[in-house]
Amino acid sequence: MVLIVVLSIHNGFERNLKDTLLGHSPHISIQSSYGTISNWEEMEISLAEQDKVESAFALVEGFVLLDSRAWQRPSYFRAFNTENAGQVRALEEMLDKDNFPDSTVDFNPAQGNSAGLAPPDLEQNRGDINAPPLVPVDTADLPPGDHDELYGNRYVVVSSQLAKSIGLKVGDDIRIIAASNLDEVMAVYDVPKERAWQLYPDIFEDFEGRLKRIFQISGGEEKSLSLEVTNAYQIFQQLLPIVVSTPQGDMETEGLEMRPAEREIVKAILDRLDFVDRREGGFDYFKSGTRSEILEKLKELRELDLERADNEAFRKIEKFVVPKELKIQGVYSDSERSKGPDLFIPITIGMELKGLRGEVESIGLRIEDPYKAEEFAVNLQKELGDDWVVRSWMRTHAERFQLVKTEKIMMSFALSFITLLSAFSIMAVMYTVTVQKRQEIGVMKALGARPSQIVRVFVYQGLIVGIGGAIFGLGLGLLAIRYREGIMAIIRGFGIDPFPPEFHGMSELPAEVIGSQMGVICVVAVILCLFAALIPALMAAFRDPAKSLRNL
Repeated sequence: MVLIVVLSIHNGFERNLKDTLLGHSPHISIQSSYGTISNWEEMEISLAEQDKVESAFALVEGFVLLDSRAWQRPSYFRAFNTENAGQVRALEEMLDKDNFPDSTVDFNPAQGNSAGLAPPDLEQNRGDINAPPLVPVDTADLPPGDHDELYGNRYVVVSSQLAKSIGLKVGDDIRIIAASNLDEVMAVYDVPKERAWQLYPDIFEDFEGRLKRIFQISGGEEKSLSLEVTNAYQIFQQLLPIVVSTPQGDMETEGLEMRPAEREIVKAILDRLDFVDRREGGFDYFKSGTRSEILEKLKELRELDLERADNEAFRKIEKFVVPKELKIQGVYSDSERSKGPDLFIPITIGMELKGLRGEVESIGLRIEDPYKAEEFAVNLQKELGDDWVVRSWMRTHAERFQLVKTEKIMMSFALSFITLLSAFSIMAVMYTVTVQKRQEIGVMKALGARPSQIVRVFVYQGLIVGIGGAIFGLGLGLLAIRYREGIMAIIRGFGIDPFPPEFHGMSELPAEVIGSQMGVICVVAVILCLFAALIPALMAAFRDPAKSLRNL
């Protein structure tokens, strides 16, 4: 009974965990081995046409800093194509209507703009590796109305755990800052306290000395031996990251540590040396004034105003770290045991937060039978090739399910000692019976009963006890599961709540009865009873009948 009740409750928790994960997570995720995916709309259409696929949707995931009514906390977001009906429907089924009755998953309630399409500036740069880096737009600088026209309404669905922990409700406004943008801040903040000229004087002085020597005036131009220019260029280039060829392949060096402003000046000097007219005779020709211009920039490096350079660097990154205003449209149900993303947002906002130029990080699939996802993923991996990484939800959440499996094994192992204890008790009872019936056993043996017949009597008795006990325990276990809420109400009446709803995220204790599991428990219980009866039976069967009859 104990095993049946506990394992059925554990099965219910496991089913609840899987249902929650399958509700907010893709059954299969597809990522490119080369990074982001630029042609994600075409991939969505192509993958959605696969047999047994219900829907395909683009995904962007990451962390943000959430700010709401003096609460600041890191939060995990998942941005998906909100035009995908399959994922929206799955999210809608998970809404916490009991605690948040106004919850919806309508990410564009005011107008029918497609939140699944990239903004115009993102679309224009998609797939262009030579396009300038995308700078997220501060929507506070946009004229009224441009915010919605460019990005659509900014609505979000949050998790019930997040909502309850900081007191959020449907209709509240929150602000989020992309955590990835903090890297830009740290890159500016974490700079040397000294000028690059003071840190690397040998490089700068060597380069400056060569520069003063190698340039000559020739017919309104400045010229220098090509070899001398190349040597000077290579000396100065080691300040910056460069790509070098190695036996293991092309690798990028780290460069030397310096301020962004200093790095820009070094790049400008190297670019000026690249602007050359190479002619016969081994000479490079430059425009008149090139030498003076480079020396002036070197002087700027030597006398750089550190405070002004740092302030200028921080002013340049203000456009990266700006809060994004979102309105809570719905709250979906999750729990501490089956925790999901804190925020569900439209894909365009996810692109903006991660600084993506119209690309996405992965494509998610929902299939007809999620429990066959691993087999489907293997076949899809063969079809797509090595350029893609295909994962099923079993592999993505493997550690979490391994923990659940380990819990179940350890619980079964611990509770099995209850059954062993019962078997020892039955053995003690059967031994007592053999002692009480020793005269009868002696008479039977004196009349010619074989030891096997004696053993059979007690084994049958153990079998009756085992079968009767298994049936009775099974009935009591199923009865306890059927009325578990009433039992829990009685326990809670004493001020004890072993399974609080806040932990498992359900108003009632989950349970799932698995027939095969119940069968194994009952069969093992009967077998243990047989072994428990067998040992006293053997002792009685081979006892000397003369000794048994002396007490008559």
